Amino acid sequence: MKPPLTIGLLGLGNIGQGVKTLLDENDALLQRRLGRRIQLKSALVRSLDREVASTVRLTTNPQDILNDPEIDVVVEVMGGEEPARAYITQAIQQGKFVVTANKEVISKHKKALFNLAIQHQVDVFYEAAVGGGIPLIRTLKIGLAANRIESVVGILNGTTNYILTKMTEEKMGYADAVAQAQALGFAEADPSMDVSGLDTAYKLSILASVAFNADVGVSDFSYQGIDQLEQVDIGYAHELGYAIKLVATGRRLADDRLVFGVSPTLIATTHPLASVRNEYNAIYVVGNAVGESMLMGRGAGSSPTASAIVSDIIDIAFNTQRVPSARNLDNGFGSVGLVPDAAKSSQWYMRLVVDDAAGMLAHIGGVFDAHQVSIAQLIQKEKPPHQAELVVVTHEATVAQRDQLHRALASQSGVTGVVACWAVGI
Repeated sequence: MKPPLTIGLLGLGNIGQGVKTLLDENDALLQRRLGRRIQLKSALVRSLDREVASTVRLTTNPQDILNDPEIDVVVEVMGGEEPARAYITQAIQQGKFVVTANKEVISKHKKALFNLAIQHQVDVFYEAAVGGGIPLIRTLKIGLAANRIESVVGILNGTTNYILTKMTEEKMGYADAVAQAQALGFAEADPSMDVSGLDTAYKLSILASVAFNADVGVSDFSYQGIDQLEQVDIGYAHELGYAIKLVATGRRLADDRLVFGVSPTLIATTHPLASVRNEYNAIYVVGNAVGESMLMGRGAGSSPTASAIVSDIIDIAFNTQRVPSARNLDNGFGSVGLVPDAAKSSQWYMRLVVDDAAGMLAHIGGVFDAHQVSIAQLIQKEKPPHQAELVVVTHEATVAQRDQLHRALASQSGVTGVVACWAVGI
């Protein structure tokens, strides 16, 4: 049997423990598939005051792993930008392969890290950074490699999808749904990165490089979370035939410019993404040869994430018996044209609170007409005392038109406020 592939683990929290457990449980299976063992030698921990199988050496000094010549692969599951980025950089410089679940580091530093890896003839693998256990990166890079990708549309955050599921199916308020997600371990004590849309934006940035060969960061497109979404809007969306999901979108236009964004979006209930529930993630891909395809699975958690990490380790085990793979280090990011936010277009859901007075509906319709935004659907409900709620789904309009219309409506006499405005359709 060939010598083992030796692993050093940076972090032994839930994800790190999941990796160790999976390697232990599937040891015989992996040996049979690879013709060699995957041996976890060392793990970086915050404190040595814990019990772990004696075959794993625990250390509080990262240099014990990064400078160990016997370690072939460094697996980073610490999270956060620093010092994780610095450790990954040093591991590459030491000629070690890297596997990481760190979406923030890959999103922000992918080009520099990939270039460095090419210089040192190693690979950086990051399947677990997007979609947990769903093989999104590998599918786009390998399974769909023959395709020109036209669009990727995904539910990429299990926390927000769980919250939206509870708000939709159980009519739960936002705060209660967040609290339940936290109690079940789907949401952090501070869920702001998830509910603000930033977590999903990092993941879309990574998918942009994989699907479209675009070096795009989260500052290059707008993102919006679910923290301003109200239960009443979910009810109105259902009445209109839609489900609301936090959606990441990357799309290639006919002129080859690219559109990216993250926002709550009304999806027709007949679309496959509308049925993705609870903590599950999904991505809907359109390729010019394969057409439409969708992948779905658990996007977070110890076991699904460990599955993706160990799959990357297996890939390295195969590669190191031959030559390093270049497919994960595609750094030839081309110059791409991005559509400015103001020029992006969609149908829009708008909810207004207005005075319940004669002529108000006609007056509001006139404001829409003045901004050349036409109405596709409209619901009017009384809202005591002496007010009404207008729910409008527009025809296609640009973000600039939407914003101008929003400001104009908010300034009208008799309009208490435009309390919701979300994209419709994907």
